[in-house]
Amino acid sequence: MGNPIHAGMVSPVLDGVFPDGPDTVLLHPALTPRHWRRRQVLAAARSGTVLKGLAGATAVGFALVAGNGFAGKFIFTAAVLIVVLAGWRAACAAREERGLHVDTPRTRLRRGEGWRSREFTDLGPDTARLVRELLAGVDELHRTSARAWLDPALPGEAHRVVWETLCCLDRSRDARALAEELATDPDAGEDLVAAARQAVCTIDHDLDEVARHLRGCLVLTRAWEAKLRRTDLTHRTDRALTALPGRDELSRLAGAAEALPQNVFAHVTAARDLAQAGEFPWERPPVEWPRLTLLPPHRATTSSPGAGGPAGEGQS
Repeated sequence: MGNPIHAGMVSPVLDGVFPDGPDTVLLHPALTPRHWRRRQVLAAARSGTVLKGLAGATAVGFALVAGNGFAGKFIFTAAVLIVVLAGWRAACAAREERGLHVDTPRTRLRRGEGWRSREFTDLGPDTARLVRELLAGVDELHRTSARAWLDPALPGEAHRVVWETLCCLDRSRDARALAEELATDPDAGEDLVAAARQAVCTIDHDLDEVARHLRGCLVLTRAWEAKLRRTDLTHRTDRALTALPGRDELSRLAGAAEALPQNVFAHVTAARDLAQAGEFPWERPPVEWPRLTLLPPHRATTSSPGAGGPAGEGQS
């Protein structure tokens, strides 16, 4: 039987806002997306708002029964005011929560529906880090772009393994507490202390093995993601280079452009001959060619008479 969450291509690792603050949760493998959305709707509905709405509806009913007199109108107006104020307060609270936790739904989780990462912080920083790593690994396996190339059942199996791992970790609480108690109890024998410590070390070693194997899956999927990105970049580069104009086409355009000034020269010289406008500067001997200047023609110069230039040359 397939995992309902994975069948809907939804990651079972979600972020939510709980009464004690934001946290990450791993949903139960049997929890369907429809059930999870229903839990979010119930979490969004505050009990105070629901009670005020029921009170307003009851008051409206009394107003309808009372008739059109002053009492009925008063009760109806008060009920409408209560409902409006309750809705306004709920909207303000929702806006405030969205400002604090953008795009993070408010969550109300029943026992057994999911494991929160904060539930394991009391087991030590190493264990808390391990739990966060397991949850992040499951989430990445569900969101990776390499998922289309994997066994469809693999993300669901990883979800199940991590869920059962967290269950085993939760069951080790008594053993960990007992090991700490025996370590500080002078009446406990060395054999009991060693046995309890060995049991906890064995559990931690097996949990580390689960994390190591999950980490191996992520190494493989990330390597394949890199291959996919490389293939995509190669195809895009090939398409871009293929769309470039060829050398023959550019040579043909350069040849066509080369004929343009020759055409202009033929027409300009013919018009000059008809108009008897005289020679062009380049038709004179090179010594008679005008000096090149950076100033455009017909622009007055602003140089002083004492400076170099035509005016200065005339005075010298």
